[in-house]
Amino acid sequence: MDDLLQTFDQLNEPHRRQLLAYADTLLIQQKVRRPEGNLSVWKEKIKDISTWTEEDIASITENSKNINKWKVPEW
Repeated sequence: MDDLLQTFDQLNEPHRRQLLAYADTLLIQQKVRRPEGNLSVWKEKIKDISTWTEEDIASITENSKNINKWKVPEW
């Protein structure tokens, strides 16, 4: 750890900022990583999420074709 601080002290200000920005990037990547392991709890949780049937999708598709024909009331 001392060598790291010694090296950091030798850097000029722009390079110090660059090194700190890089360290921040590494920390963000570390936080974003997904835990490796059993996903069964997650799978159980999403199992109850509703899904759309083919009829639902057909209805939405058909109605989206006519959306520009709607008349917006004027105030």
